[in-house]
Amino acid sequence: MHYATISGLMFAALNIGEAMAGPAHAHMHQRLHEKKDVKDIQWNELGIDWVSAWKAGQADKTAAAPTATAAPSVPSGPAVADVKNIKAAAAPTSSSESSAPSSSSSGSSDDGILGGIIGISNSRTSFGSSSLAADAALQVGDSAVNNYGSPYGSNIMKVASAKGYDFTNTFVNTQKEAITINIWNKVGPDLQPQSGAMLAPRKTTLTFVLQPGGSQTVAFEGNTQYAWAQATTKLLMSGQYDTVYGEANMKPTGGSGYNLSIIPKSDKINNYDMEISSVEADWCVSNRFKNFWRTETDPVGNDDGKDTNGSCYVNSATAHLTTKMGGTVSDAA
Repeated sequence: MHYATISGLMFAALNIGEAMAGPAHAHMHQRLHEKKDVKDIQWNELGIDWVSAWKAGQADKTAAAPTATAAPSVPSGPAVADVKNIKAAAAPTSSSESSAPSSSSSGSSDDGILGGIIGISNSRTSFGSSSLAADAALQVGDSAVNNYGSPYGSNIMKVASAKGYDFTNTFVNTQKEAITINIWNKVGPDLQPQSGAMLAPRKTTLTFVLQPGGSQTVAFEGNTQYAWAQATTKLLMSGQYDTVYGEANMKPTGGSGYNLSIIPKSDKINNYDMEISSVEADWCVSNRFKNFWRTETDPVGNDDGKDTNGSCYVNSATAHLTTKMGGTVSDAA
């Protein structure tokens, strides 16, 4: 996904860039959908000028604030997360960054997770350490990995509320049926830079079932690049979900970004009702009508005519998002 270059984006001088790059990375370039070798993926082939995107987003930041499927069957075969080959991915560890234990919000649980895909951090109650070296935040290009937690996955966990955390995303199920939400790091549990999306349906960071009308807040450590989707049994040959993704990049410096993307969806039908907003940039909403990525070269901007280059940008040291998951709509084109 665009979240691709985001991986490191040019920082410092490209500091800003990475923030922007923050979003899309979760999926992969369309032509790579048939590939299975993660190492072949070239995220910055998407050709996105994140620096320009960031400047455009900031120029529009004073704009007026916008107003705001059939349940899949359980796939056959084992799908429980395999953490045997993950470095130190066993029990959660305490962290000075964690200010409160996690607990489920209204309507969230591990009961009935689609396919039994138990995320590595489903039972985590505190952050681990950052996986980044002191200068790792300056990494750019395909090799940039950003923070995936040490032990792996300890950069993402469920919490009772956003209070006390710099980076959060509150997921809300606006459907009339329970859904499974899957959240993954850009770096997969095999520690390959861009494997998270392809491994997510089998090995992932966090999963939970959200009941109708239910919500769950998830906290993230800084420098985390992640994506999410409503879990489905429909997969691409690459192994990733064949659906619409949400993507975000959480940056303590340089700003954060978020967007909806249909790039990984094989039929390119924009029919999933997802809306992503933030407290810090309440003027920018990403949904299936605006501020999203239709293809790797076709970003859709704001409906007020102000170009955001397909993503919403947060010029702040914090980012508190809300994602409403509405499911598949039948009238989409």
